[in-house]
Amino acid sequence: MKTRIISGAVGIALLAVLLWLRTTVVFGIALALVGALMSYELFRAEKLDKEYALLASGALYAFICPLLAYTEGFGGLLPYIAVTFAYIVICQTVLLIRHKSAPAGKFFICEAYTVIAVSCTTSLAQMVRLSGKGSLAPIIMTCLGAWVADSGAYFAGTFLGKHKLCPEISPKKTVEGLMGGVLANAVVFALAPLFIGGELNALTFVIYALCGVCCCFLGLLGDLTASLIKRDAGIKDFGNIMPGHGGAMDRFDSLVYIAPFMLFIELIK
Repeated sequence: MKTRIISGAVGIALLAVLLWLRTTVVFGIALALVGALMSYELFRAEKLDKEYALLASGALYAFICPLLAYTEGFGGLLPYIAVTFAYIVICQTVLLIRHKSAPAGKFFICEAYTVIAVSCTTSLAQMVRLSGKGSLAPIIMTCLGAWVADSGAYFAGTFLGKHKLCPEISPKKTVEGLMGGVLANAVVFALAPLFIGGELNALTFVIYALCGVCCCFLGLLGDLTASLIKRDAGIKDFGNIMPGHGGAMDRFDSLVYIAPFMLFIELIK
């Protein structure tokens, strides 16, 4: 527990520094490194880390995509589509050549989930491109969308949990925990306009609360998907970059679907 608390405190301090530097390329490079590490952990979990062409293409793709938000024109959208297409073509070509040593099922999991995971880091970079110095609020709200739900689910599940949610995938998750996460997110998001500005009326509070509820379910989707991959691979954690907390994929799995959703919300505001 002590190790978990210390590594968590270090992680929070590092996050605070990165948020302070979010309008610099340092933030983009940090996201690029996280993406590359997530891709590596995924290939390693599926025992494809010795397929160096696949491993390198995944890591390079994950590293490049967040940095495309800093390119001129279209906010990096066209380059992002082009790079994603190139990654898929390269991967499929390598698979056809190495099909005897790279099981297709495991490979497709790595390829598809790398693309999905990269959409998380890329979305965070795009928030900075869109809002500049005003990007602090949407980034923090994105993180809270995962963390608050996790905390609410943990406490509700610990004290009230009786009915298993999906015991085959994640034995500790309960229906009561899920409801606790939904309630926690709804309350925190409903209160957000009081701190980040905007019109203060009943509709605003309801919309923010609904966004919080959506984030809870999207975070659960990301968490359960990662848990299913780990169960299939026969591992407890994807890595140990944060002692007591697992790897980068373990820390960001809840954000995988939340970040693109929050970017969409930011785009239509």
